[in-house]
Amino acid sequence: MQRLLAIALCGMAFWASAAEAADGSTSPAWIGKRVNLFMNLCPATAPSFGRFDAVARESGFKAGSDGLQIYKATEIVASIKNWSGRCDCLVSFGTNDPKRAANMILRRLLTKYGSKFQADDDPKSLGKLRTSGGNLSVQVVTTRRAGGQWIGAVVHGNQKCPA
Repeated sequence: MQRLLAIALCGMAFWASAAEAADGSTSPAWIGKRVNLFMNLCPATAPSFGRFDAVARESGFKAGSDGLQIYKATEIVASIKNWSGRCDCLVSFGTNDPKRAANMILRRLLTKYGSKFQADDDPKSLGKLRTSGGNLSVQVVTTRRAGGQWIGAVVHGNQKCPA
């Protein structure tokens, strides 16, 4: 999984200029927009992620190379990928305040899903989302790439990605 995140985060370097040049990359509005995209694409389309492509298009994403979805020529990148026989949904974006972004993701998950979002025994997991298709782990990873800070928010699925 770490390799999948590293590949996705490296791919974002191509889109880094928008994040580096933006003045508001630490503002709640900047981060909130990106967190909303994650919430609409990953948790909201779980557990099958069958609506991922349609929701991505409706949200303003365009298909890029290697199965990535790029949001309006910005640094926001989304994808679903089969990993070890399971489908993972990832949204990555640049921010100069990754801690605020991770906290905002956690608050939104707790607000939207309530008791369906619970603590996870895995220390690498933000928590687990209980769905009709089983429990799904949610992970947030941060890294420095292309002169900026990046966050990758992932929902680890239990089944193969839709064809």
